[in-house]
Amino acid sequence: MLKHRKIHITAVAAAALASTFLGAGVANADSGNDRPLKAIDSTVITEVTPLGLKVTGLAVEYNGIVDLGAADIDESSFLVDVTLNQPGVAPLTGERAVVNAFTSSDIEVGGVSEPGKYIILELDENDPLARASYDSGRFTTFYDLTGSYDVSQTKIIEGANQRINAHPGRDVANSGVRNLIVDEYDAGTFSAQSGVTLPYRFFTPEVQEERKYPLVVTLHGYGESGTNNLGQIAGNQISVAFADPKRQESDPSFVLSPQADPTSLTNGAWWRGEMQAGVVELVKKTIAENPAIDPARVYLTGLSMGSYGSWGILPANSELFAGALLVCGSGNEAASVATLGDFPIWAVHSADDVVVPYDAPGSDYRIFKALEAAGHPVTWSEWAGTLPDEQQEALAEEAHDRAAATGSQHLFTTFPAGTTPVFNHFSWVPTYTNDVMLDWLFEQ
Repeated sequence: MLKHRKIHITAVAAAALASTFLGAGVANADSGNDRPLKAIDSTVITEVTPLGLKVTGLAVEYNGIVDLGAADIDESSFLVDVTLNQPGVAPLTGERAVVNAFTSSDIEVGGVSEPGKYIILELDENDPLARASYDSGRFTTFYDLTGSYDVSQTKIIEGANQRINAHPGRDVANSGVRNLIVDEYDAGTFSAQSGVTLPYRFFTPEVQEERKYPLVVTLHGYGESGTNNLGQIAGNQISVAFADPKRQESDPSFVLSPQADPTSLTNGAWWRGEMQAGVVELVKKTIAENPAIDPARVYLTGLSMGSYGSWGILPANSELFAGALLVCGSGNEAASVATLGDFPIWAVHSADDVVVPYDAPGSDYRIFKALEAAGHPVTWSEWAGTLPDEQQEALAEEAHDRAAATGSQHLFTTFPAGTTPVFNHFSWVPTYTNDVMLDWLFEQ
C-alpha cells in the first residue's frame, strides 16, 4: 500500500534523490528478470511483552528477492512513522526508532539475515509509541493497526549482489498485521450448562502420535475482560508465556484461555459461581475432545480476578488439576485449608498491593498462613520484583529447592513494597517471565 507525501528538499534529501535516479543499480528478482527492487508493502509485527502488546517490528516487502550477502543494513536507511487513532482523542503520532534490520524470507523478529522478499525492521519496544493497546476506561482496548505505520527507504542499500535505491518521500503503509504467537491460537465460544457463554482461545502444540501433553488453563485479570476474545491472550503474558516457542521446546503443552465479561448480566466475573462452573465444564470438554491431552497434567494459573476465580474453583475441583500458579488473589480460607492441604500451589503477591490487599481476610497470604497453621508446610520467599530476571530466577530456584527438601507443596513469594514493576498490583509482570516458576508448575 503506497502513499506519497510532500518532500521538503534539503541538502541531504537532494543527495538521496539524486542517488535514486543517477547510477541506479539493478537487482535480480526471483523471476530471474532484471528489474529495480522497490518496497511494495509492509506488515506490522506485534509481540506480547511483559507490559502488554507492543509493535516490535515492521516487515517491509519488496517486489523481488533481497540478497545482500554478508552486508549489514544501516538502520538509518529507513524512516518509520506511526499514527495511532483512538476514538474521541487526538491521534498519537511520531517516529519509531529502528534498532536492527535484516533480510528474511518470513515475517519474524530476532532472526538472522537470509535471502528473501522482506527486510525486517526491529523497533525499540521501550518507545512510548510501541504500544498496541490503550486503556479505554474499562478494559484493555487494541488499536486498529492496519495502515497505521508508514515506512520509506531514505538511503541506498548495497550488498555484494544488489543495490536497492532509496525512495525518500514515497511511503509504504502497512496493509497487514502479524501478531506473533497470538495468531497461532484458535478461537471458539462455549455455552455452558451453568448458563454462561465463554469466548475462549486455544493453543495446540506440535503433537506427536502416542504422546500425551499437559493442558494449561489461564484465567485473566479484570483489565483483559470483554467480548473481543483477544484481551486474555494479548493483554499480558499469562497465556503466551506457555505458548512461547522456547517454552514449547522444553514443555510442549495445550493452552486454554477463556474470557470473562464482568459487565455482562448473563456472564460476569471469574468470582461468580456460574462462571467458575463454566470454566470447569470447558476444561472437561477440552480434555474429552483432545486425546493428546494428559488428564493427569492439567494446570491452572490466574492473576488478580482470575486468581479469585482459581481459588473459587480449586476447593471443589482439585482432582481436575495437578498444580496451580496464582498471582495476587483471594479466596475462602476455610474451604482452602479443608481441601488443598496437599495440592501444589505457588502464590505470588506484592506486599503493597492496593487493588487486592496482601494481608486481609481471604487473601492468598492469609490462606497460606492458615494452611501452615493447620500443619501443611509452606516455603516462604521474598525478593524485589524489579531485580534482573537472572537474579529473580536464582532466588526462585533457592525457594524451589527448599520446598523440595521439606516436601512442601505450598510456596509463597512476596514482592516487598515499592519493588513491583509499573504499579504495585502488577505482580504478574515478574511472575510469567520467571522460568523457574513455570518449570515448577510443569513438574507437578
